[in-house]
Amino acid sequence: MHTADLNGTAYDDYGNLEANAVTFHPEGASRGFQCRYPFLDAQTWEACNTNNSRSCWLQYKQAEQDGSRYGYDIFTDCECADLIMYTFDVANKVIYPDGVAKNAILFNSQYPGPMVEACWGDELVITVTNLLPTMGTQVHWHGVRQLHTNDMDGVPVTQCPVARNDSFTYRFMALQYGTTWYHSHYRLQYAEGLEGPIVIHGPASGDYDLATPEPLFMADWVYRSAFEEFDADETSLNVHGGLSDTILLNGKAGKNSHGGQGFSPDDMRAYKIVDAVPGKRQQLRIINGSAGTAFVFSIDGHNLTIIANDLVPVEPYTTGSIVVAIGQRYDVIIDGLDDPVPSGNYWIRTQPADGCNHFRTGVFDSRVPEAAPFDTRTGVLHYDTPLTTYSTLPSTLSATTNFACFDAAAQLALRPVVPWTVDNEPLNEVARSTFYNAHQTANDQTLGRAGNYSHWLLQVDPLVEQRTGSSMHSPFWIDFTNPTLLNLTGAGSDPHYNIIRYPYRAQDGFIYMIIDGALLPGTSQRDLHGNIIPPTAHPMHWHGTDVVILGQDTAAFDPARSPQTWEHANPPRRDTVTAPAGGYVAVAFRPNNPGVWLVHCHIAWHASGGLALQMVVEDEADPGQHIYRAIGRAAVRTLSDGCAAYRRDLARPDLPPMREKDDSGI
Repeated sequence: MHTADLNGTAYDDYGNLEANAVTFHPEGASRGFQCRYPFLDAQTWEACNTNNSRSCWLQYKQAEQDGSRYGYDIFTDCECADLIMYTFDVANKVIYPDGVAKNAILFNSQYPGPMVEACWGDELVITVTNLLPTMGTQVHWHGVRQLHTNDMDGVPVTQCPVARNDSFTYRFMALQYGTTWYHSHYRLQYAEGLEGPIVIHGPASGDYDLATPEPLFMADWVYRSAFEEFDADETSLNVHGGLSDTILLNGKAGKNSHGGQGFSPDDMRAYKIVDAVPGKRQQLRIINGSAGTAFVFSIDGHNLTIIANDLVPVEPYTTGSIVVAIGQRYDVIIDGLDDPVPSGNYWIRTQPADGCNHFRTGVFDSRVPEAAPFDTRTGVLHYDTPLTTYSTLPSTLSATTNFACFDAAAQLALRPVVPWTVDNEPLNEVARSTFYNAHQTANDQTLGRAGNYSHWLLQVDPLVEQRTGSSMHSPFWIDFTNPTLLNLTGAGSDPHYNIIRYPYRAQDGFIYMIIDGALLPGTSQRDLHGNIIPPTAHPMHWHGTDVVILGQDTAAFDPARSPQTWEHANPPRRDTVTAPAGGYVAVAFRPNNPGVWLVHCHIAWHASGGLALQMVVEDEADPGQHIYRAIGRAAVRTLSDGCAAYRRDLARPDLPPMREKDDSGI
């Protein structure tokens, strides 16, 4: 194993300096950060990621007879880099991002948390220590595939929470590259501030001259405890979700600042500032880490050329604005203006999408501007020239006119650089993998505090339940002390674990799934066990895999007609997909990653309310043992030890009682 310090120095197993390792500073990386490839000799290998060859990453110096070069680029895999280590503490801290005090839960006392930075092919080793007084914690690395490291996914179905004053070390490979984020997957902790960005440096589908080191991290923000917000939401039979109070961009509120320990709304320091250079092509990274808000992102006077979505490189696509659902990420390029306005300043806007937001003081609706409770100008693009200034706020105007939370044309235009061709016939029966986003119409007497809650759930068509004898019409609800990965057979007996099993295939075959926001033909609303299907959009996230979007429509799903319109030749591909209000989304994925994987709505309030299921992908001939072979017996022992520590923590008389678990757990 090779290790390295964070100053860019690489060492071999014996602590000797690796003088011949390929080492370079990737464009846009933080100061002092280096990509290190100890297995590649610098005498014969070189970095090739330059302004006009961003699709290349590493290449052999000696060209072939035809002039081509062997190496690693946007069309290859890479598992040849170094070891990167991080240490995070999870603790409470009072912060004032817009001048209003909140007792947040943070990584290393920061909001957003520290940027995790790595290079394509690196192995990441991240130790998380729980310093919270009354809760466990766990951390999910959103969009990271976790191939053969299901135990590192950081969710309640794969591990028990990290006990108080205890640590857990996550270890996984960065087999993808681009922009993503990490966040707690323990109840509503990420809505309390426990989240941060991830940047994995690698090739790109579009050329650029410079890159912004820090991603743009959009989020809604809740003043009171997110746990209290969830309680209020669930007891009100509210289908919208919890209420947010303001909008943040990289922890700043811009015009929505309240002064005090924040900044004045007229002070440029109240905004996230992105520096630009006239005439230069610049890469930006965009993340939506909200609890309940989809955003329409734009920069006045500039187009955005999308080159990646959700760690998937795409053919460059230019647009004036981007709808970013919760959990989604984009890498974009902007063309720097040759002659910027005299102040050099342009507004960066994070407009809540129509129908996909819910604030305490109102719902954003572009058709009713006077109803908007907040200013959406949360950042500034600043051109650095001798004549420009940081002291003058922009006076630019927006050209964006479409604020819908689902842009079908844009999504269909995002074609992956590395294509997938999807089989016309799936490995599974599609009717048994078609799920409604349903909501209970009455308070549930069985889950949470008795008699208090109405829950969300993913429900199978009652007609399919009757025909097959299988059922799924319960809210997801996990026992923290009984993760599915440690109980692959027994966990399935609990109807609230919502387990669906799929066959493992190393190479060929696809699983189809449909998330339906309207009733299937022939299904009656009265058959849905007292539940309803409200016309609400849901950002659905798949763990352990990317999914291709076969079909996505605001019209109701028709099992006879809709599949005739599906795209099988290189459809759009990502890990977080919007299920449109009143419509449906059909996806497909390769079941080649054995493990227990969550599928859930990424509206935090809906996930906590039970809108989730778990997929168990395993070899039918060797159930259970196949997954354990993939992750290794040592991993199983580590998880078991963590559960034992958590159970001991629950019973400790010398510490405050653990906060009552009153939601789904995710």
